[in-house]
Amino acid sequence: MHVMIAMFMTVSGYAMAQQGMDQNESNLTVPQRIVVLVNDEPISAYDVVQRLRLTIASIGGVDNEEQLDRLQEQVVRNMVDDKLKLQEAAQFDLVISDEETNTAFARQASSFNQTPAQFEDYLARLGITKQAYLDQMKPEIAWGELVNGRLGRFATVAQEEVEQEIARIEASAGQPQYNLAEIYFLVDNPSREADVRQTAERIAEQIRDGANFAGFAQQFSQSSTAASGGDMGWVTPDQLSPILAERLTTLKVGEVSEPIRLAGGYYLLQVKDRRRVLEADPLDVELDIHQIFLPVTAEITEERQTAFFDDLDKLRPEMTSCADIQTYAQQLGVSEAGPLGKLSLRDLPAGLRTILEELDIGVPSRPTRMEDGFHVFFVCDRTTPEVALPQFDDIIDQLERQKLAMMARRYLRDLRRDAIVDYR
Repeated sequence: MHVMIAMFMTVSGYAMAQQGMDQNESNLTVPQRIVVLVNDEPISAYDVVQRLRLTIASIGGVDNEEQLDRLQEQVVRNMVDDKLKLQEAAQFDLVISDEETNTAFARQASSFNQTPAQFEDYLARLGITKQAYLDQMKPEIAWGELVNGRLGRFATVAQEEVEQEIARIEASAGQPQYNLAEIYFLVDNPSREADVRQTAERIAEQIRDGANFAGFAQQFSQSSTAASGGDMGWVTPDQLSPILAERLTTLKVGEVSEPIRLAGGYYLLQVKDRRRVLEADPLDVELDIHQIFLPVTAEITEERQTAFFDDLDKLRPEMTSCADIQTYAQQLGVSEAGPLGKLSLRDLPAGLRTILEELDIGVPSRPTRMEDGFHVFFVCDRTTPEVALPQFDDIIDQLERQKLAMMARRYLRDLRRDAIVDYR
């Protein structure tokens, strides 16, 4: 990448540019200040401010001006990459239609449990226009189509490779497997080493303080998993570099690693879940749960509650069958009793999971106080799911995606190397 001028606008400069746009948005002749030229195509201060607002909303805010400065620099770099992707797509007459972006917008809205109109209103409250959001989506849509169209045929997987992967999975039976997410920070110039590491450290700290990992991944990660919030799926240590695999052993579920240096850049890893290969995860055990329920209302006196507990203690030795739960409820003077449905341990709140995971079939739990009253739970069936090898086609899909992701990184690296980027 040939950088002719390496100078970024200050935060106040962005703010002034945005203020000017707000004051003069009805005057279409007012020129926008250019922040950077990418192969002679401009990125304006207005565009940067819109993306900056979107990024800040995605990551849950920034704490100080120093963080904002670094965030701003990263946003501009990401926008340069987006411009390169769109320019390359244009070279092959690939145009993303409004229908495609609106479909993607609706899909994104649904991930927030909102309609497109509600999501647009939400963005507006953050000072982000729908068009700015669509503009951010277009490069990734175009890049995905371009990479698949140009490189997809080179990512084919031979039957021997699938058989080797099946053999690897079988040989890994019982070994730990991790559901991972990643954020990858490219170090494309040795002079940026310290800055990139500091950015990664600050993002790791913010995630530990409660910021959204997926939001950071979508805005910062330079891996092909960025569009899916950094989701890598389930992997075993032998599918990772030895350095990443070693760091995994020190991470608990939900934790985020320190920046991990590998050739090309830094990684942040988050362990979303863990299990063992070809073994059922204990949290996937499904329970058929029933209950007897004593509501706590103004009509239920303290004496009535005490009587319920006393009667339950006397009756407990006889309570050994789920088939008689309605009879037990009548003997306890309770009208509300019955099934809650089949749920996996994973789907239960941690407190309730602790109560039920060791409870014998047909045996009542101790009364559990919740907001609405007292619950006596029964586990009436416990089913351990069967674990099978992944389907042949699923393995092919996974291997093809891995190959395509590697080729896409090289493709973008070449575009950066050949680009003329003029920072104003």
